[in-house]
Amino acid sequence: MNDFYKKAEPNPHVHIHVRPRYKQPIIIKNKAYEDTEYGHHYALKKTVLLSDEDRVMLYELMKRNLN
Repeated sequence: MNDFYKKAEPNPHVHIHVRPRYKQPIIIKNKAYEDTEYGHHYALKKTVLLSDEDRVMLYELMKRNLN
């Protein structure tokens, strides 16, 4: 399922989606986030609960700590 190799000059890369799973609510900037599907397969079409501001902050933390 890697379409890059169909091209004359492939330029493959890794693309992942991170969906953390947690048993207890997680507190981010005084807001609790609960994994209502913990222990089960996650729903593909789930309403986004994370604010854009918190999403940017978490993305920056991941970039700094996963390098």
